[in-house]
This record gives sequence, C-alpha cells and structure tokens, in this order.
Amino acid sequence: MCNHPRFVSAPKSPLLLAVLCTAVACWGAIAVSPALSAEAENSALDGAFAALGKLELGQDLAPFRPIRQAVAAARNDDKVRADIESRLVAVLQSDATDLAKDYACRELAVVGTDASVPALAALQSTPRNAYMARYALEGIASPAARQSLREMLAKVETPQKMGIVISLGRLADTDAVSGLAPLLDQEDDGLRKATLVALGRIGTGAAADVLQAFSAKAPEPLRVTLVDAQLEAAEMLCRRGEHAAAATVCESLLKADLERVRAAALRCLIAARPAESLDMTLTALAAEESWKRAVAADCVVALDKPDQIQAVAAAVDQLPAAGKIAALYSLKDRRDAAVREAALNALADSNIEVRTTALAALVASATPADVPSFTSMVATAEEPQLRDAAFETLRLMPVAGANEALSAWMIQQPELPAEVVRCALARRSPAFVPAFLHAAGSPAEATRKEAFKALEIMSTAKDAPALVALLSKTPPGEEREAADRAVWMSCQQIADPAERSAPLLAALEDAGPEIQSTLLPTLARIGGQRALARVHQAMKSDDPAVREAGYRALANWPDATVADELLEIAKTSDVESYRIWALRAYARVVSLPSDRPPQQTFEMLHGALQMATRTDDKKLIVSRLEAVRVPEGLTLLLSLVENAELADAVVPAVFTLAKGLSQSHPDEAAAALKRIQPLTKDEATLQQIPKVLRDIEARKQGNK
Repeated sequence: MCNHPRFVSAPKSPLLLAVLCTAVACWGAIAVSPALSAEAENSALDGAFAALGKLELGQDLAPFRPIRQAVAAARNDDKVRADIESRLVAVLQSDATDLAKDYACRELAVVGTDASVPALAALQSTPRNAYMARYALEGIASPAARQSLREMLAKVETPQKMGIVISLGRLADTDAVSGLAPLLDQEDDGLRKATLVALGRIGTGAAADVLQAFSAKAPEPLRVTLVDAQLEAAEMLCRRGEHAAAATVCESLLKADLERVRAAALRCLIAARPAESLDMTLTALAAEESWKRAVAADCVVALDKPDQIQAVAAAVDQLPAAGKIAALYSLKDRRDAAVREAALNALADSNIEVRTTALAALVASATPADVPSFTSMVATAEEPQLRDAAFETLRLMPVAGANEALSAWMIQQPELPAEVVRCALARRSPAFVPAFLHAAGSPAEATRKEAFKALEIMSTAKDAPALVALLSKTPPGEEREAADRAVWMSCQQIADPAERSAPLLAALEDAGPEIQSTLLPTLARIGGQRALARVHQAMKSDDPAVREAGYRALANWPDATVADELLEIAKTSDVESYRIWALRAYARVVSLPSDRPPQQTFEMLHGALQMATRTDDKKLIVSRLEAVRVPEGLTLLLSLVENAELADAVVPAVFTLAKGLSQSHPDEAAAALKRIQPLTKDEATLQQIPKVLRDIEARKQGNK
C-alpha cells in the first residue's frame, strides 16, 4: 500500500511514513494529500496526545485516530515503536485523567517494552488503573514485566493482589511459585481460588508440589478448584516432558470422588507414561467402569502410529462386549486392514451392539470383497437394527470398486431384494443403471417397483429403449406408473425434442393391442407431432382397448395444443368415460402457464365448469380457477360457496385467489375474504385471513 504512486513524494520520516501507510490500510476512507508535510503529521499526533490527557467517559475517540495508526505502524518499525511508547509512558506519568491512562495502557500492551515497566508497575497500587496496567504488563510479557508483578505482590492490598495473581497465572510465570504459595494460607477464599488457578496454569513440579501439599488441608469449598488446578498442572508437566511429576499428580487424583476428575486423571496418566500407554489403554478398554472405557476410546482416536492402531485392532477379540464396542467405534474412521479384520470377526459376536458397531467400523475399512456379506445382511438379517446398520455400511463405504462390486452382485441375483436396490440408489452412481434394469425384470413386485423408482432418477437417454421394453411388460397399477415415469424421464434426456418419442414409436410398430394400450399413455406425455399422429391413429382403431388407450393418451397430453380437440370430445363424444377424461384434461391444459390473457383462460374454465356434471370434475375445475387472477373468477367462486358439495374446494380456492388479487383488486379481495372467514375450517387459513386483511388495509392507508 505504501508503494502506491500517490505516496512516492511522501516524507521519509519512519514514524510519519508508517503512520501514513497505516492510515491508508486501516482507515481506507481517509484521503491523504501527497504534499502532507512531516510537520503536519507530527502536529496531528501531538494534537491527539494533547487531547488524550483530557479524555472523559462518553467522549468521541475519533480525535485519537493518529495514535492508533502510529501504534499499528510501530509493529514494523522500532523507531516508530520507541517514539510512540515514550509518548504513552508520558501520559501515565502525567496528571492525565484515569481514562487517558487506561487508553495508554491498552496501547502499551501492543507496543510496550521493558522501558514501560516502571511506569506500569507504579500504577499497580492505584485501584482505578491497576487492571489496565496489568493488562499492559501481560501484553509485554518480558522477564522484567513478570518480575515487576512478583515484586508488587507483597506491596498491594487484596483486591489488587488478586489481580496480580491472575496475571502471573496467565503468564505462567514459573518464578512466581514461591510468592504464590503463602497466599493459600490467607483467609480470603477468592484470593485462594485465584492462586490455585494460577499455580495450575504455571504447572511446574514446584507448583504441583504446592498444590499437593494444600490438598491435605483444603477446605471443601476449594476442593473443586484445587483438583482442576492439579489436572491443569499435570497437563502442563506432560507438555514439558516431565512425565514422572505428571504421573505422580495423576495417581493422587485417581481416587477422587468426582468421576470427571478420575477420568481426566487417567487420560493424563496414560499420556504421562508413553511406554505403557498402549497397555494402559487396552486395560481401560477391558474395564467394567464406563468412564475408563470412554477415556480409553478417546486415547484410541488419538493414536497416530499404524503399529498402535493394529495392536488395538488385534486386541478387540479379547475384550468384553462393552470394550469391543468402545474400541470398534474409536477405530471406525481408520482405513486399515487390521481394523477390517477385527470388525469382520466381530460380526460373528452374539451381542448385536457389537455387530452394529463393527459394521460402522467397516464403512472406512471394508473392501469390495465384503460387499456380498453386507448385501446378505441387508436382505436377510432378522434384526432390523442389524439390517439398517448393514444398509448404512453398504451405502457409505467409499472404497474404490464398491459400486462395481455391488452392481455385479445385483446382476447375478435371480431374486434381488428390494432393500439392496434402495441401497444402490442411495449411492447415486450411474454404474448401477444396468443393475437397476436387471432388477426391473425381477420376479418380485417390490423389487421391480424400487428398480423403476431408481431408474426414474438415474437412467439416461440411452436407456430409453430398454425401459420401454420393460414398460410394455408391466401390469397396470402402481408399478406401471413407476415404469411410465422412468420412461418419460429417460426420453426427456434425448437432446432433440423431435426425437424424444422415437423409442416409444419404435416399440409401437407392429405391437399388439396389449402393448399398444400400455405404451400409448406414456407416448402422449412426451408430446410432439409424431406422437399425436400415432395417438389419433389409435383413437380410430377397431380394437376397443387400443381405442380407449388412444383417448386416455390424448388426456395425458402435456400442453394446450390439443385443448380444442379435448373440448370437442367433452361436448360430443357418445362415450361417457371419453367425455370425462377429455373435460378433466381440458381443465388441466388450459390452466397451464401460457401467453394467453388471464381473462380468456377464465372464460375457458368457466365454460368447462358449466359442462361438468360430476362433483369431482367441478372440484378439479374450481382448483384450477384459483390460479387465474381475474376478479370475475372471484365472483364465480363466491357464487358457489353455499354449494354443500363444492364448499370444501371452493373456500380454499377463494382464499388463494383473493390473496393473489389483494394488491390489484383490494376491495374485491377483502370482501371475498370476509365472506369465507366464517366458512373456513382450516386452522392455517383462519390464521392467515386476518393478516391478509391487515395488509390490504395498510396498503390502502399508505396510498392515501
């Protein structure tokens, strides 16, 4: 930033140049003149310090921005640092306000050195400024800063003394132990608690000895703080490599009343004895106490050496059931052959929890060779818990080749379980499409249904001919509907829209009446001129089943291009079922999104409603009217609210349409909502009506 051409001519004074660069970096909105002089910069900083001395509560801090900029710049320039530090120390030694000195202490925590220590130490005896002075000394953290805190420990009153103890603990000052130890004999429990915490953070052998000595006489209110301090000291000793001292502390805590303390002590003891840690972990895994097993499990998770992981895996078979569960769960993310072997062996255990945990461990460690075992469990295990666990293992195992192994197994099965098909679909791999096609020809209906559901999601354009062949063999009902959706989805992926009906048209060539009756409704869902010509041909067939399939197919048409034809059939056909199908299809296609004016769509639906004779058909048309946003639709629907047969469809339709018209036709919408409010039975609608009315009223008031 400082090399920007705009600043090339800036003064070369280190302090002033650093302040200028920091100003640009931290306060991007500040404009700096290239001609700004060193004197002007010094003047700004001088002015900020002059104002700082008078800082009072609630005062705007913007005038002190040059100070903050200089402090930021001081991090990279010793001269700037020395200059700003001396200015801040001068504030501490002046008659500046207490807030000004607090401000200076805060900045000295960033730029302060040993040069600041005397002035900061002098403030320790001043209750008002002692906290921020300690904050600054903690930031400096030099030997001199620590020594000044230790020296002040005996010179200040208890409130300040407690603060110094806290700071010495934060600094982990190893030389402070001898000065802190006598404080445990004080009467002030607050001071003694702070001292215990500080000794724990310091965590030397000497600090641990002081804590251990105090444990013999510690009053009950301090015991929780004491054991926490001892645990922290033990952890610090471990980090320093002082394992023997850490082990001594942990052993003394293994008999503590609190389980959490015993658990923490065992965890630390295992860390403090690296040569014995693996044996201790295995012993804890075999223990009856659940807290020991939990500690051991955590230790297993933390293992990072292959030989250690393999040793734990090899020991699993010798553990009791609870230990096996803890060990296997801790090993579940390890891709290791030893873990796989241990988990496979555990699948023969009599305890179902052990077996389900073993399956969880096999997610990461299993190989493609294990796929048949898992599929067998998914298909045949008696316990739902075990089936579900095997399903999850099969679904999640990431090893390369798993998809291919599962697909090959599926293709080889004459009677494939439906659960395995669901599992394969859950893996979402195109590698399974051949297996799904095979499953769609299974003798088991449940398997065929699952296969068609999978193919609806996973099939591509090249699978369309095979799917059409399968569709032609499916019996009517839910299974055929699933096959129909799969064929439609596959055909939709053919790039050329004009060719999307080709697989079905090819299958219809020379097809018998039964196959034609099966395929024609699906063909019509795809649409297109070639498909329409074939549907018209079927509608003229001498075979009643084919002719009926043709009319049903026309009712499946995906767009409004056949609306006039459907209307004509609904008006003139001699066959009642044809009239019903055509009228319902007409209501559907004319209400699809289009460029047609809403008023025209309303008139078309109104005409269909007048033609309808069956209640179900009228309800269907009513549900379509709710999306046509014209006020005439609201009027028509309101005329039907008293019709007992239609009320359950009309009332929600009025609400939906009124809500949609609430901005364009607020008065009509409000009147309609008030009309249906006492007739509404749906709780959600009842709650929404007042809100919509309030919104209408608010908009009307806002427009006045």
